[in-house]
Amino acid sequence: MHWFYLTAAVSAEVIGTTLMKFLVSADQLALGTLAALTMIALAYLFLGKATLRIPVALANAFWEGLGMILIALVSLQLLGETMSLLQGVGIGVAIVGIAVLNYGHFQQEHAE
Repeated sequence: MHWFYLTAAVSAEVIGTTLMKFLVSADQLALGTLAALTMIALAYLFLGKATLRIPVALANAFWEGLGMILIALVSLQLLGETMSLLQGVGIGVAIVGIAVLNYGHFQQEHAE
C-alpha cells in the first residue's frame, strides 16, 4: 500500500504542474496557482503516508526523480516544449540514481 501512496504522490505532482502550465498559459494565473497548490498539498499528504513504510531518502528520490521525468515527458508530448541533449542525459542520470537507491533499499531489507 505504501508504494501506492508514493505513486499517488508522484501523480498529484505531475497533474498539478501540468494543470498550472495549461491554466497560466490561458491567462488564468490565480486558478493555475490554486490548482498547483492543491495538487502539491495532496502530493505531500500521500508522500507522508508512503514514508510510514518507505525510508524518507528513497521516497523523496523516487518522488522527485520520477516526477521530474514524467513532467519532462508531459512537457515534450503535451506542451510542445523541447529538450536538449544535455537535459536528456540529466534525466538518464536521474533514472540511474533512482534505480541505484531502490536497489540499495532492496539489499538493505534483505540483509536484515
